[in-house]
Amino acid sequence: MNAMAGSPRATFERVEAEHRSAVLRICRSILRDDHLGADAAQETFLRLWTRLDEGRAPELFGAWLRRVAVSTSLDLARRRRTRDDVADAQLHEAGATDVEERALPDDLAARAELERRFGAALDTLPEGQRAVFLLRHSGGMKLRQVAEVLGVALPTVKTQFARACLKLQAALSTYRPTEDPR
Repeated sequence: MNAMAGSPRATFERVEAEHRSAVLRICRSILRDDHLGADAAQETFLRLWTRLDEGRAPELFGAWLRRVAVSTSLDLARRRRTRDDVADAQLHEAGATDVEERALPDDLAARAELERRFGAALDTLPEGQRAVFLLRHSGGMKLRQVAEVLGVALPTVKTQFARACLKLQAALSTYRPTEDPR
């Protein structure tokens, strides 16, 4: 059956209605933010519209959309982290972070540092490992579901998840919250 049966608009509306909740769930689970997840889902469907408008339809809409949702979400997360790093550097240059850090309770400062290091460690993972880890850990998906979403064999997903965990563990093994010398 031809995926382009009917107009591109009708095809788009049908596919979007059928896959919207799954795409949103993937984007939100990776980005851990409803608004950013909605932005990534919108970008995913924009890519679908562009592809349909060019007369090129993916053979399997569901699998293709899920892969695009993962890729779009990871790209958005990477861009957001880069902007956050630049903003942090600018604040640090202005001396603002020293005052803010002293004003935070120790446990909140330690948690923020751990989150920063964890984000940096995530950025070092190859894209496939990062996607598998985020879908499993943040998205709460079972590895079998992750394999279906990414269109990858289950043993590959298991290997990527294990390698991601080992790399993150190694990257964070040196982290020790600073102790208060009081």
